[in-house]
Amino acid sequence: MPKKKLYGLVILLSILAYSWLIYNFYFLNSSKDGITVCWFKILSGFPCPACGSTSGMIEIFKGHFAQAFQYNPFSYSSLFILIFSSGWVVADLIRKKDGFYHFYHTINNQLKKKRIIIPIILLFIIIWIWNIYKTLN
Repeated sequence: MPKKKLYGLVILLSILAYSWLIYNFYFLNSSKDGITVCWFKILSGFPCPACGSTSGMIEIFKGHFAQAFQYNPFSYSSLFILIFSSGWVVADLIRKKDGFYHFYHTINNQLKKKRIIIPIILLFIIIWIWNIYKTLN
């Protein structure tokens, strides 16, 4: 992916994510209002591996760290990636550097290795099973 396209995509997705978090934090109680944008959950009725991440990130902002973990352990990594990637891209654009672009390619190449991707896939499956289990109980 070209640098300009990658940076534009990261900025667009970051703006959407921050907007969604702000909307949920200030205007909804996302855990009680039951609003979802997850197409998988809407179509199947079952949660995806990421379901509950927004509510979890909101709980992190409120200082309810255990509750955030209960919603979805990916809340922590999702929030970190959001802040880290958007901050790095903005810093690169200001300083006219391309550090994030090189990092992206390094990570992309690492994810092609079985010893890296298989544990990540297994983690996603475990979280997914846990999300489905929570929904059924």
